[in-house]
Amino acid sequence: ICNPHSPDGWYWIQNRRDGTVSRRLCFIRGHPHCGNGTWMRIGHFDLNRGVGCPSNLNTLTYNSKQYCRRSVDGGCSSVYFNSLGKEIKDVCGMIEAYQYASPDAFHSSSSYTIDGPYIDGISITQGSPRQHIWSYVVGIRNLAKSATNQCPCSSGGSGTASPPSFVGGDYYCDT
Repeated sequence: ICNPHSPDGWYWIQNRRDGTVSRRLCFIRGHPHCGNGTWMRIGHFDLNRGVGCPSNLNTLTYNSKQYCRRSVDGGCSSVYFNSLGKEIKDVCGMIEAYQYASPDAFHSSSSYTIDGPYIDGISITQGSPRQHIWSYVVGIRNLAKSATNQCPCSSGGSGTASPPSFVGGDYYCDT
């Protein structure tokens, strides 16, 4: 977007890599939740507004409400959002997530990589090879004193795993 005085709205953005164009929602003079600067929506799905789950996720209907969930049990499901060749400097977003069964926070194996199931939760990565940006991690509730997969800040866990080195401190863990 060349004109910083343009209004917020939908714009045709050219992909720097292949020259194709895609329609994207842009916030030219900042976003109320993200701050100043120009923001471009890269990924979005909202089942309440008729936008279905991305192809790598399954739709789950529970109590007449629809949710997106991973497409495999005990593994990972990845969703790719095209940044149109734009350099990503900052990421802002909202995730509404619900836990099911017994979430394990950070998996305890030291052999997990960024391409494997290293958390129970949602991880945001970029590039190839992948680089970790941020993760929303879900652990078993703090009151379960014998739990082995609590959040690292929980007290009383007998085997709470630490985040992998590629995650560092770029995560939020909740129960």
